[in-house]
Amino acid sequence: MKSRKDPNWDLKKLSDEQLASLPLIELQRIVDKRWAMGTKELENRALEELARRNPKKNWKCLRCGDSKYHEKEIRVSGGFLESFLGWEQNKYHVIICNYCGKSELYNVKMSGSQKIMGMLGS
Repeated sequence: MKSRKDPNWDLKKLSDEQLASLPLIELQRIVDKRWAMGTKELENRALEELARRNPKKNWKCLRCGDSKYHEKEIRVSGGFLESFLGWEQNKYHVIICNYCGKSELYNVKMSGSQKIMGMLGS
C-alpha cells in the first residue's frame, strides 16, 4: 500500500529486472542517495548494476580490436549562453585506444557542486 510519508515507496520494491531497465541517470541518483533514502540494500543493488554496465569492463576497440586504452575527462558547455559565459555544464569520460587512437565518449552525471564550480571557472 502506498504510504503518504514515503513518496518513493515503490523504489524500495524494485525487482532486479526493473532495476536493470532504469536509465543510467536514475541509477546514479540512487547511488547519490537522492532516492535510496538510507536503504543500503537498494544502493548496493544499484552499484552492482552500474558495475555491470561499466564500459571499461572487457573493453575492446571497435576499430582495431586492441584492449589497451587510456582515459581522459572533458568538460564542455551546454549551449551558446553557457559557452559565452564559460560555464562547463557537461562532463564526459573518454576512453582512447592506445593502438589506433579511436575515442569513445561516455556521459557522466555532474553533481550540483561540480556544476557550480564549472560556473565559477574552476
